[in-house]
This record gives sequence, structure tokens and C-alpha cells, in this order.
Amino acid sequence: MSMKRIKIVPDRPNRLFESWLDEWRQEAVHRNSELQGHFTKALDSLRRYPLPLESGKECIILQHFGTKLCSMLDKKLEVHRRQESSKAVDAGLPEADSKDDRTATLRKEPEEECKLVEAREEATVVKQARNTKKNASKRLVDANEVPPREADRQISLEPGVFDIILLVDTQETCGGKTKPQHDATLTELTQLGVSFEVRRLKVGDFAWIARCRKTNDELILPHIIERKRMDDLSASIVDGRFHEQKFRLKQSGIENLMYIVENIDKNARFSIPLPSLYQASVNCLVQDGFTVKYTRNHKDSMSYLSCITKILIQIYKHKRLVGCKKDRLIRTDNVGSTVHLMEFKEFNKASSKQRTFKVSEMFITQLLQLKGMSVDKATAIVERYASPQILITALENAGKNGEQLLTNIQFGDKKRRLGPVISKAVYQLYTMNELS
Repeated sequence: MSMKRIKIVPDRPNRLFESWLDEWRQEAVHRNSELQGHFTKALDSLRRYPLPLESGKECIILQHFGTKLCSMLDKKLEVHRRQESSKAVDAGLPEADSKDDRTATLRKEPEEECKLVEAREEATVVKQARNTKKNASKRLVDANEVPPREADRQISLEPGVFDIILLVDTQETCGGKTKPQHDATLTELTQLGVSFEVRRLKVGDFAWIARCRKTNDELILPHIIERKRMDDLSASIVDGRFHEQKFRLKQSGIENLMYIVENIDKNARFSIPLPSLYQASVNCLVQDGFTVKYTRNHKDSMSYLSCITKILIQIYKHKRLVGCKKDRLIRTDNVGSTVHLMEFKEFNKASSKQRTFKVSEMFITQLLQLKGMSVDKATAIVERYASPQILITALENAGKNGEQLLTNIQFGDKKRRLGPVISKAVYQLYTMNELS
């Protein structure tokens, strides 16, 4: 009879962090602070994560964890670690070095809960493995016993086994109406020696993927470009596509967003004055955090795409690329040897216009129709008031002060205030029958 072992991972691998988050949440409830909702969401996200985290900094991969909350956890961890060291000294035990002590502190209780289950009959082991599989987030079964499901397979591309390829949206090839070989975009890219493919992108005009040469697995790089000619920019602002596209780009999970603004004859007439068009593109840079590149013509734009492609190849060719879900992406400066990227299939599916939108996403889209409203401003309002009905109730309860209710809400990385103009515009939109 053979003997096999199954390692059971503890139900609560991060119970220290859980206890501190719960403590802060209860304090926020006692103070009637708005932070109670944030701590609740962070705690729920942490409880659903099945693996141990060694520091607060590592929590940044989880949803609802920002740099400030991660820093709070690290400070709490440092205090806890010093207390454990003091107890060890008082008990006459040797004091561990800082790195080993940190790991021991975080994993002490989980290791006490872990058990190695031995079975003398192979059939018994398989039966236990099947029962364990029912709660995969809590228990991990030896891979030799139960083969991983396709959905659970993680893509990992080592340096030298993948190619970086530029994706060109079908709408960039003359709307897909002409043969590819006759299209100016594809002709220019071919002459420049760029490796590219024409594909339907649900958001953006150009993006890049890393494709494995053996398995054809595809990960999307954190860079995406929307190209606008001046006449197209004018038309998209008039019909509302401009703000809707910016919102979808910021929700795509791609970190580095760029607009290529392509110049045409300055004497041409647009439905929006030329200075206003330049101001709209500058707003993308200042308010929405996009990179904006102005080019002289279509050929200049393709040359710029060629340069970006070569730079990305140099950046990523020596990296280890690991696939992960959109909500587990880690913002990175590409300094490390490992980069976490989203699968292309998930990116395209999540960016589809036909998907079911949440109330908050529709609310943001509605707010973006207001003049002067940016994605960051709309997001800040929705974070405070989750639905139009909640906002309307708050505006009505504010009475005469309703126009200034949103004035002091902060938005963006620099925490600017929304100001009285935006606050008044939102007030009029949701409380008045006729807008002034």
C-alpha cells in the first residue's frame, strides 16, 4: 500500500492582517467615519485571497488596497514584530534576524493549522482530494493527484520564448473596407519592418501583445494608443464618443494610455474651433493622465508607432511575463525581472461595449456628458455617491446648500477639489427641469 500526502492550506492564511483591518473597520464604525466602507471592502478582498502575504506592500495586488493602506499594515506589522522579538528575548530564546523574523511572524499561526494528511490507501487519498477540490480557495491539492483546470492555468512566458507584436484595429485599415495590402497604415508599417497583425480591438486603435512561440498564449502589454485626426477629434467631441472612449480606456486595465493627435490642414474648418480642439487634447494630458503625442501627418504617426514597438521589444524581451486577472494587476515601472500582464482574451472581453455595465459605470458615463467633467472627477463623485438616486437624495437634503455639496470632493492623484462650477452643474442636472 502506498502512502501519499496532501498539504492543506489554512483557511485564513493572512489572519494577522485580517484582524488589523477588522479593528480599523470597527473604529471607523464607532466614529461613524466614511472609511468603514473602504475597510470592509478591503477586508473582504483579503479574505478571498488564498495565499499568505508577507508584507503590507504585497497587498497592493488586491482590490481596494491603496499605497496608504498597505503602509498602515506595514507599520502595524513592524510594531507586532518588535513585540514578538521582545517576548522571545524575555523567554530566553535567540532573536531571529529581521527577514526570518518577519516571515515567522506572518506564518506562525498558519503553520500551526497546517496538517499533512497521510493515507494508506490510494483510493482514500483521491477521495479526499476530490472533497478538497470543492473549496479550491481554501485548500490546494497536490498537482499530481488532480490535474489543474484550464481556467486555473497560469501563463508564464520566460525570456526568449515570445514575440512582441503590434495589434492594429480593423477600423484603422480604412474601416476594414479595403484590402489590407492596399491600405496606407499597413503599407507604412510593412515598409518600416514592424511585426503587426490586424485584429478587432474592443477599445483603442493600437496595442501590443507578447505571444508564446510554442503555445500561442497571448498577454497584452500595459500600453495602448488611440489615434485621432483633428477632424475625427472634433466629430467625436460633438457626438459624445470622445468622453466615452476615454472612460473605457481608463477602465480597460491598461496602465499606459496615449493619444496620437494627427494634424491636418490648419485652414480646414471643423465644427469645433481649432484652439478648443487643442484644449481638449491638453485636458487628456492634465486631467485624465494620458500621454499625448502630436504628429504632423499619417506617415509621421506610423513612424512613431514603429519607434514605440522597438522600445517595447527592448524593455520586455528579457522579462519574465506572468498572466494574471485584471483585478490582480500590479502597477509597475518595469524595473523588476517579472511583469504581471493580463491575457488578451480577458482584456478584449472586459472592454466590449456589449457587456453588462454596473450602475456605477453607467453613472460615470452619464456625468461625463457635462462640460468640464473628466473621468477622474466623475469617478470621485461616484465613489462618494454610488448611484444617481443616492446623489439626488443628498442634493435634496442639502436644501439651499445643494449647489455647493460636491465642491470639496477631491479627485485625481493630486487631490484637487471639484470646485463650485462642477458642483453647480451636477446640482442643476439632477434637480432642475430646465438647465440654465
